[in-house]
Amino acid sequence: MKSKKKLWRGLTALSAFLLAFSLFMTELLMSWSGQVNVFLKITPPVIQADESSMYYKSKYELSDQGLTEMLVDSDKHDVQTMEEGTVLLKNNQTSLPLRAEERSVTLFGRATADPVYSGNSGGPGMDEKRQVNLYNALKEAGFTINDKLFDAYKNSDVARAKASPDWFIGEVDKNFYTSDLQATYQDNFNDVAIVMLSRDGGEGKDLATTDRDGMSYLALHNTEKDLLKMIKDSGKFSKIVVLINSAYAMELGWLEEQEYGVDAALWIGNPGLKGFTGVANVLVGAADPSGRLVDTFAADSLSAPAVRNAGDFQYSNDNGHYIIQAEGIYQGYKYYETRYHDAVLGLNNADSSAGAFVNQERWSYADEMVYPFGYGTSYANFTQQLTSVEWDRNAKTVTAQVKVTNEGYPQESAYTGKSKSVVQVYAQLPYEEGQAEKSAIQLVGFGKTSELAAGESEDVTVTIDDYLFATYDENAENGADPSKKGSYVFDPGDYYFAIGNDSHDALNNVMANKQGAAVAGKLLLADGSVVDGDANKAVSVPLETLDNVTYAKSQQTDEVVSNQYEDIDYNYFAENAVTYLTRNDWGTYPKAYTDIEATDKLKEVLYNEKYQKPSDAPTYDSFAQGVDAGLKLVDMKDVPFDDDEKWNTFLSQLTVAELSATIGENFGQPAVKSINKPANKNTDGPSGAQSNYLFNNGQPSTAHVSQIVAASTWNQQLIAERGDFIAEDALFSGTTQLWSPGANLHRTPFSGRNFEYYSEDSILSYIMGAVQTEAMQAKGLTAAIKHFVANDQETNRSELATFATEQSYRQGPLKAFEGAFTKGEALGTMMSFSRIGARLAYADQATLTQVLRNEWGFKGVTITDSVKGNPNIPTVESLVAGTDTFNADTARASEIHKYLASNKDGYVLQELRRANKGFYYSLAKSNLINGLSAETEVEDFVPWWQTFLRVTNYALGAFTLLSLILFIRTGYARRIKGV
Repeated sequence: MKSKKKLWRGLTALSAFLLAFSLFMTELLMSWSGQVNVFLKITPPVIQADESSMYYKSKYELSDQGLTEMLVDSDKHDVQTMEEGTVLLKNNQTSLPLRAEERSVTLFGRATADPVYSGNSGGPGMDEKRQVNLYNALKEAGFTINDKLFDAYKNSDVARAKASPDWFIGEVDKNFYTSDLQATYQDNFNDVAIVMLSRDGGEGKDLATTDRDGMSYLALHNTEKDLLKMIKDSGKFSKIVVLINSAYAMELGWLEEQEYGVDAALWIGNPGLKGFTGVANVLVGAADPSGRLVDTFAADSLSAPAVRNAGDFQYSNDNGHYIIQAEGIYQGYKYYETRYHDAVLGLNNADSSAGAFVNQERWSYADEMVYPFGYGTSYANFTQQLTSVEWDRNAKTVTAQVKVTNEGYPQESAYTGKSKSVVQVYAQLPYEEGQAEKSAIQLVGFGKTSELAAGESEDVTVTIDDYLFATYDENAENGADPSKKGSYVFDPGDYYFAIGNDSHDALNNVMANKQGAAVAGKLLLADGSVVDGDANKAVSVPLETLDNVTYAKSQQTDEVVSNQYEDIDYNYFAENAVTYLTRNDWGTYPKAYTDIEATDKLKEVLYNEKYQKPSDAPTYDSFAQGVDAGLKLVDMKDVPFDDDEKWNTFLSQLTVAELSATIGENFGQPAVKSINKPANKNTDGPSGAQSNYLFNNGQPSTAHVSQIVAASTWNQQLIAERGDFIAEDALFSGTTQLWSPGANLHRTPFSGRNFEYYSEDSILSYIMGAVQTEAMQAKGLTAAIKHFVANDQETNRSELATFATEQSYRQGPLKAFEGAFTKGEALGTMMSFSRIGARLAYADQATLTQVLRNEWGFKGVTITDSVKGNPNIPTVESLVAGTDTFNADTARASEIHKYLASNKDGYVLQELRRANKGFYYSLAKSNLINGLSAETEVEDFVPWWQTFLRVTNYALGAFTLLSLILFIRTGYARRIKGV
């Protein structure tokens, strides 16, 4: 009897421990249920649709065969995107494309065996069965490759490191190249040396300005210098071709240095799953690279004024972090080109030592610049003629007509195909001291030709919305409401519109037209050579009087557009503490603001802004909830957003609990049976859905060419196709909302997620975001463009206070997103972890309500980035400011439900209904309604692993109870026996 008691006591203890552990794991896994579903490749069931209920149709049959056909076309698109996004940086003596007899090659650089396909962040993984690497792409293109050296790279223990403070480029040192390895290319594999250099970053990983080797991570490192010298000094290679496998603007001045002997160079960014096929096509001449840079490539990566105030900054008296965007509007090329303009004209201390990095005695454009924004060449010789420019003030457009001619190919070139050319249109606005800041040149529009053979021409029309070059003037009287300050304006004077091969070329053309003989002999290329500029490629259009009326109101909503952001300037909290860069004095090149204090006034915004119920709030009882009106989700698919009566009736059917459940999100939201709303799936990925297809045994979704490469095509048609194929991925994977594309700016070349954002330029981002989101929405994918807004660095990005001027905020970060909402009609946006000024982005009513909804007319759903368990993110304050859903945090739903039950707050209930309206409006315009009809009955979806956990818990609980009873029983029996 004693042994039985011990047995049951032990079993009771063990089963109780297992039950406690199982309950703990159940709670943990349920709280991360969305991520668990992603890991286990689980997707809510998609309702089968017939022709009558397939509202958002795929071009393909939703089947195994249909997926196979779609992927063939999708892969072709990615290869073309890679071809057109590749930028030809250098091509001495037509070294590229390689001739047919140049196919025996050696691949140099450890990156050739370990490429960066994409940066690290949310999105699809690499499907190894479909993935194309550089080696295989070249083999497929007919190359024979030095396998012994390649295998040595593959087997090397050296690897990139992306962790502060030990950032490491991951290149082998010169001792790696033993005499045996060097012997492998002495007599063979020496037609061409193909060198690939990589840089990598990712989510939470801004690149190091000082890495393990004591230099900028973007500089050419000693290991790379030694490699290039070894190749050149060997004297064995007829050509040295360099591939730049980096989404970050590296320091590339060395490409022109004789000691390295580089004959040709291609920027290829991050090629994704299939892009290396496109790279191989460019190398062999099956395609002509027609990409153009979307960032400025400076000689010194630290020289951009934004870099002075990027990274880790902490208040002198507080644990919070901040950055001061003291560069103002002068980000990227707008700094370098404007300063060059003023230096040529001898204005405003432009050639002073302030901000001079290469020659620290005086600033010189030729010293500081390698490749300007928009730069890129071609195998063809193209000419462009500006045939006409018309600024139609009534239509609010500028129309530029450009004749593009392929003049042919150099006689020694091996290229025999056709080529495309990019038309870039820039503007210079009138400027004088006292006005709002303006750059000397800015992109306003672009187009791209079709493929042209030698001798062929094409007339390209670029139509520009003149809103894109209106200046936001914080000090202007608003022409629509003189009682308000701030407005978009056109200052009087001459407006110059120019075409150019890049931003610098366009500026030289403007100056040749505007200043004429006064700048003769003073205009320079980036390499320091003197040019004339082409006055015929620029046209001036006069404006007689100030226009502070045309864009004083929103084009979308008629809302007055005036100052909203006085308190995002740090000077609001500490007068004259920050000096912003101004072209009136280039001596204002920013210092690093390392000594900022969190003043008491600032701390009030940081920590003490709490929700207060408005005095005119509606009563709680004024809303009737749970009143069945017979309306289902599918009934709302064609109901306009402004049909308040119908939408209010629909929303009133939902109980408060159902309304509350919407704001809690965990990679989707559950089914709502009362309105026949199926479970919806949300997921991440600017380069494709972090998901698996529902067909072909659940193969991984496609990792498309990275977004920066797509942007570098400067091809709006390809960007639209990208959106279309990503929407196809969603149809084949059951995805309703995708956190894509990315529209934050490349504020510095060190920003960790530049690979999944378009550009340093807000207008390029505005246009491309509009085109891509429109295509995604057209196929029923809710395009939740991210990270809205001003999330332009990864360091301390959670609750990072971002201080700036209203002009730079509106014309920079906000403008980059604006096109997606106003033109692309995106119905979603994932927001930023950061603060706008000192205020949390999630609780910033000026951005989420005034600008996004009141000015831009947004009708969709906002979602936070992942905020699970973060006590610093207030639920009620965020909801009333305009946050609709909380990513990866279902606990917010019960928090709101409990709050309403306790407080009966009519205003919060009103805002909860508003949030639900945007949520359901986006769903009613999404692929989620495919298959829904009046007869459809939606069922709850419970993943198998949740059922397994519940059964396990019940079983363990029953066994624990049974063993406890038997333990007690044996003990009782033993006592009875003893008596």
